[in-house]
Amino acid sequence: MPDARLIVLKFGGSVLRDETTLRLAVHEVYRWRRTGHRVIAVVSALAGQTDALLRQARNICDSADPAAVAALLSNGELHSAALLGLHLDRAGVPARVLTPSAIRLIATGPALDADPVSADARALLDALARCGVVVVPGFVAQDSSGRTVVLGRGGSDLTALFLAHALNAHRCRLVKDVDGLYESDPSAPGATPARFARARWDDALATDGSIIQHKAVAFARSRRLSFELGGFNSVAPTRIGVGPAQFGPPERPTCLRLALLGFGTVGGGVFELLREMPVRFEVISIAVRECSKPRAPAAPEPLLTNDVIAAATCGADVVVEAIGGVEPARTAIEHALRAGSHVVTANKALLAEHGPRLVELAASRGRRMRYSAAVGGSTPVLERVARISRRGIRSVRALLNGTTNFVLSQVAFGAPFDDAVRLAQDRGFAERDPRRDLSGRDAADKLCLIARTAGVHGLPGHEVACDDLTEANVRAARHEAGTDRVLRHVATLEIDGGGPRASVRLSALEADDPLASVAAEQNAAIIELVDGSHEILRGRGAGRWPTAESVVADLLGLSRRSAAGRRTPPLRRPSRSPGRRGDSPGEPDARVLHTGSRAAWRSS
Repeated sequence: MPDARLIVLKFGGSVLRDETTLRLAVHEVYRWRRTGHRVIAVVSALAGQTDALLRQARNICDSADPAAVAALLSNGELHSAALLGLHLDRAGVPARVLTPSAIRLIATGPALDADPVSADARALLDALARCGVVVVPGFVAQDSSGRTVVLGRGGSDLTALFLAHALNAHRCRLVKDVDGLYESDPSAPGATPARFARARWDDALATDGSIIQHKAVAFARSRRLSFELGGFNSVAPTRIGVGPAQFGPPERPTCLRLALLGFGTVGGGVFELLREMPVRFEVISIAVRECSKPRAPAAPEPLLTNDVIAAATCGADVVVEAIGGVEPARTAIEHALRAGSHVVTANKALLAEHGPRLVELAASRGRRMRYSAAVGGSTPVLERVARISRRGIRSVRALLNGTTNFVLSQVAFGAPFDDAVRLAQDRGFAERDPRRDLSGRDAADKLCLIARTAGVHGLPGHEVACDDLTEANVRAARHEAGTDRVLRHVATLEIDGGGPRASVRLSALEADDPLASVAAEQNAAIIELVDGSHEILRGRGAGRWPTAESVVADLLGLSRRSAAGRRTPPLRRPSRSPGRRGDSPGEPDARVLHTGSRAAWRSS
């Protein structure tokens, strides 16, 4: 049976235009991690790099050894894979970059047009078990003697499909800069051609091969492997496989108008990420305390206002609350919901105290309130709890505060307690007033949100027993723990017939405890189910980019819902009149097909 929780995503050079657009790949990987998928991300070289390397080889020697050329060309994919790994790390998404030699991807045939024949599935599965995301350079393999070979122009498609088949992945999606497979070139003059919702392998083979490598499609056909072709954040990619052919409307992203309330660590990070997606998001208002204050990134002056209520009611489709604290955030959110805006927030203190009433208000207005970033930063705790709670959750043990985990890690390395706190503040992990973090109240609020998401109510945050992190308490706990155990600020939620029990304790963990190895600003959660099984989630829990990534993921989810709401069901292709050569009733058109736009007519 296919592994329903494994997806292979392929990012081509048409999507990865430069290093900045690697952030889009991060969003797409994180999208699937939030739903509980393990992800293999196969990447092409950044746009233009392969051609530049090929020119370099030809400038050196017109008749160069193909194996030497292949070794040079492989640098493009190795470079982009390493960069994606770094961007995932910055966003707080645990990932491992594996080279073709690490997964023993073996290919046979010409050095510049080889065919993959085997891979070490166990190496990939072991890496996925440890961190959930593996990044693999596409296009590149090794022959049996260890020489570098490449899989032909557009060979990253073949890498993705080969690995999907080898690992029995449930899904394989080729992420391109087009929204699917079209009957003919949609940018040509005349009527807009039909777009395939479903297509056969033979339909894909009838294209010119510039968007989907023919070798890859032929491989998929020979293995009866279905796959998807679509754009970033797609809700309805073309599914290519056995057929029958069906047509559906083009997939056009909806541009959501946003208001940002707050432009500090989180708000500024969200704004910077949104600038990379101008087709999907337009910021129309930004509420700040001081309009004249210098900011990084710079905010457009015409958008700035110090009237938070005016920004919350400016007519935005979505209001992003990044003020923090209870007031004026609560009042602003209420005004935004009553004005007809969706709301996205990371404000756990507000949600712990007023969450149920605000969610009820949103529902009464037909709006949505999203708050994934309120717990765990980019560690998708609430998302997983929501998805698996129907199976019955027995307990959650977690490190939910990146500040305290960072401080305890620094103290373990010999730093004085106060210096560790100041360093956490300097790096953006702790607020100017860190008392809520150090007291455990922040983690307690998050436990309340976890309990509520699991369907357990009646757990007020102020009743959660918390150990305060002070220099004296940490010193005493370190003395008692000795050298063999690790100090962590552990948040625990236990659910049974007697009602929920919760605490945040300074605990000395044995070295083999899964939470003991979670260091610095990382967060982790161990979710135990009533059947005895458990899930372990990890990721960065503090800082600008992990929190902003989670906020943007909520915004992209709203964007997908908006786009999906405008679509109509696919239509079966009508039969054509018989008699023309190559025609038969009910069969797809035999004409050459094209995908996307002329601007995308290049290899990926």
